[in-house]
Amino acid sequence: MANSSLTPNASRRYRTGDQNWVREHNLSIVLNYIWEAGGPIARARLTEISGLNKSTIGSILTELQAWGYIKETGTSSVGPGRPGVMIDINPDAGRVIGAEIGVDFASVVLADLKANVLWQRTIETNGHDYSAKPNQDQVLAQTEALVVEAIAQVEAAGQRLLGISLGVPGLVDHATGTLLFAPNLGWSNVPLREMWQRFKVPVIVENEANAAALGEHMLGNARQVANFIHLSAGVGLGGGIVIDGKLYGGVGGYAGEIGHMTLAPDGQQCKCGNRGCWETLIGPTAIVNRVQQVAGEGRAPILMALPEVNGNIQAIRMKHVLEAAQRDEPAVLLVLDDVGRYLGIGIANLLNAFNPSLIVLGGMLSLAGPYILPRAQREVEARALAANRAGMQIVLSAFKSDACVMGCVSLIIREILNNPTAWRPDRVPNLRGEFAASS
Repeated sequence: MANSSLTPNASRRYRTGDQNWVREHNLSIVLNYIWEAGGPIARARLTEISGLNKSTIGSILTELQAWGYIKETGTSSVGPGRPGVMIDINPDAGRVIGAEIGVDFASVVLADLKANVLWQRTIETNGHDYSAKPNQDQVLAQTEALVVEAIAQVEAAGQRLLGISLGVPGLVDHATGTLLFAPNLGWSNVPLREMWQRFKVPVIVENEANAAALGEHMLGNARQVANFIHLSAGVGLGGGIVIDGKLYGGVGGYAGEIGHMTLAPDGQQCKCGNRGCWETLIGPTAIVNRVQQVAGEGRAPILMALPEVNGNIQAIRMKHVLEAAQRDEPAVLLVLDDVGRYLGIGIANLLNAFNPSLIVLGGMLSLAGPYILPRAQREVEARALAANRAGMQIVLSAFKSDACVMGCVSLIIREILNNPTAWRPDRVPNLRGEFAASS
């Protein structure tokens, strides 16, 4: 008797594969093996680790090379027998643009298919006035201008632009590429992917913390780590949660807003509307505000004497806080020690909830690492369950303040590796996730 609980919708979860699907799947597997090798890999080794026979591997490599994704890099005479042909990712298969919009800056990088940065620009967009709502039209125009500059670099080199990815500090509707709500920007319902259709390449829009986490997983200090959490501090605080090697998005794809966990119920007002959010205790804006307070009390003379500050409390920014810390300003070090305390409390909560093997500190948290990590680690030792902290490490991001833009680069590369057929030169993935032959 048939199981009546197996509805048509449920059965769609199980996709059968025809010969074309198997071929495309194998192309992706082999291309991912080449990428993960991190350098030239022998054709014989690909046969060994993939389980495919020599003729199938040969056919797949011929196809990938014809599309420009890979190249031969000579031969290796290691071991008995004939020298083996070495295969590597072709960095000049195309170019990728990663972009980030922050509260007070915009950053764009241009990279090749091996994620080597070829060009980068970062600009201030809001005069570092964190209290002011960034002008949406102005910031978007400034960011688009940087993208246009990057595209000009691609065209001048006679290269192909493969795609653009944009990281933003807020909730993103991935189906439409719309920024739903960004409390620190004060923006809502911004159709970013639609607005960038004029670039005529695939556009991915992602939460900046999620992008940073995926970049760290693919390119940085979390490579080969299946379960970790990336904490990203720009002006506020976001988090990317990776479980079993995949980003955890939750029901609507909005998981990871850990900066809005309540740690102080009667604490300061957060821009999200809540009080006592974690980011009001350890976010860069919170740090600057507290340092401005101690400076106003006359307890930070080294900081106030810095040339860019010159006695003006309102001129103090995070870079000045870090410079004063480097010069052993006692009051500033006390503020950062307290930040480390609340960082550790929050991390202990995350360890008890998710039991990751790694916590990565990105953005401004990575730059402040030497001053906040010792206290944070003490708090973790005191507050996290012993089983959850056993073997766990806290590390700084490989990319520091560039974690998001490099994560955005990785998003495009990841899509290409997972579906090389769709991104081959004679096809152009469109902005709705479908594919059509290029004209």
